[in-house]
Amino acid sequence: MSDKASQGKEMVEVQILGETYTLKSETSSEYTQRVAQHVDRTAQEIREESGVVDQKKIAILTALAVADQLFRMRDGIEVVKGLAEKRAERLASEVRAVLEQGAGG
Repeated sequence: MSDKASQGKEMVEVQILGETYTLKSETSSEYTQRVAQHVDRTAQEIREESGVVDQKKIAILTALAVADQLFRMRDGIEVVKGLAEKRAERLASEVRAVLEQGAGG
């Protein structure tokens, strides 16, 4: 990797399921640690709940679980966004009505 490609990247050691991984990250080490901790917690929960011991299977199940969380959050954001847009439209309509009443009175 060239010097230019590695600029701004920080080496961060993280632990997932007792294994240490050294990562190059463009984000802060604190953020990378938080992400790794989330993955570690999710992997541990999957291992404990499923009884699966094969690391590769745990990794795949963890990836699916985290992707599911992402998709559910995105769906939730879309619902909230839709509700906010409807509320904004109602408020704008109410403001127009009040302004029209004021202009006519």
